[in-house]
Amino acid sequence: MTAPVATFGRLLGALEDLVAQEAALLAGEDYAGMRKAQDRAEPLVAELARLGAAVATPAIRPRLDALLARRRQNLERLTSRIGQVRDALRDAQARQRRIAQVVPAYVGQITIGSQRKLSAQG
Repeated sequence: MTAPVATFGRLLGALEDLVAQEAALLAGEDYAGMRKAQDRAEPLVAELARLGAAVATPAIRPRLDALLARRRQNLERLTSRIGQVRDALRDAQARQRRIAQVVPAYVGQITIGSQRKLSAQG
C-alpha cells in the first residue's frame, strides 16, 4: 500500500468516526458538541478531497458511499429537528402575543382592586 493510499484510509476512518460521533451527539441533542465534531471533520474532508483523485480506488467507493449516506441521514435529522424547534418557537411567540393582548385587562383589574379599602364589619 502506498503512503497516500494509507493516509487516505486513515483519514477516511477518522472521518467515519466523527460522523458516528455526530450522530450520537445529534441523538443526545448536544448541538455544541456536534458543531465541534463538524469543525474537527473539516480539515479531514479537505485533505481527503486533495488526496482523492490520486488515490481513489474502486475498493474505497463503498466506504465513501456509506459515509455520505450516514452524513445525509444526520443532516436530515438535524433539518427535521430545526423545523420542530422553529414550530415550537412560533407557537411560543403566538402565545406571548396573546398574553400581551390580555395583560392590560388584568392589570386594570389589579389596579382597581388595590384602591379598595378593607372594611371590617362585626
